[in-house]
Amino acid sequence: MGGDVLLASKWELGIDLLLLLRGLLRFALMDGPAWIRYPVIGLGTAFILYVVGSWGRDWWRRRGSGPGAEAEASPDS
Repeated sequence: MGGDVLLASKWELGIDLLLLLRGLLRFALMDGPAWIRYPVIGLGTAFILYVVGSWGRDWWRRRGSGPGAEAEASPDS
């Protein structure tokens, strides 16, 4: 490889990925046919519910394993 290679910055790559995602969502949700639109909406909704559910489950586990959890759970106190 030559020494005249210009690499894009991480920010430019991130912006390009966001623009690509925006274009795909615009096509799938506005310009695309219904047989593409409805599965994309369903998969997006399922992904959001999965992320929120995972975060809630992890939050609930951390909340239950806090510093005062053992004292509350012991029947001898």
